[in-house]
Amino acid sequence: MDTILIIAGILALSAAVYYFVFYKQGKINDRDGDFIPDEIEDTIDEVKTRAKRVAKEAKDVANAVKDVVEQSKDVVDAIQGEKRKGRKSKKVTKSSLRSKNKAQLISIAKEEFDVEFDSSLTKTNLINKVYELYNK
Repeated sequence: MDTILIIAGILALSAAVYYFVFYKQGKINDRDGDFIPDEIEDTIDEVKTRAKRVAKEAKDVANAVKDVVEQSKDVVDAIQGEKRKGRKSKKVTKSSLRSKNKAQLISIAKEEFDVEFDSSLTKTNLINKVYELYNK
C-alpha cells in the first residue's frame, strides 16, 4: 500500500512540476492549450504529411511496375517470334471532341496541356482550340 502512495505522489509531483515550471512559465509552447507541446503536434503533422507523400509515390511505383510487367509480356512474345503489336495510339478527332461537354473540354486542356480556357467560349471554339493542342 505504501508503494502505491509513493508512486501516486511521484506522479502528482511530476505533473505539478510539468504544469507550473514548464507550462505556466512558457518553457513549453502550447498554442491551442491542450497540454500537448506544439513541438510534438508539429512533428505528428509532418509525419502525416510524409506518410501521404510516400503512399502517393508508392502508388506511382506500383503503376510503373504494372507497365513494366505488361511490356515484359511483349518481350516474351517477341522471343517466341510473334509480330510486334506496338502501342495503341489515341487518335483525337474533332468528332471525338464533340461528344464532350464544355466543362470536359476545359478540363482536358488543363490536365493534359496545362492550358486554361475561359468558360465563356463557345463549344465549337473550345473544340477547335483543344484539337489544335493535340495536333501542334
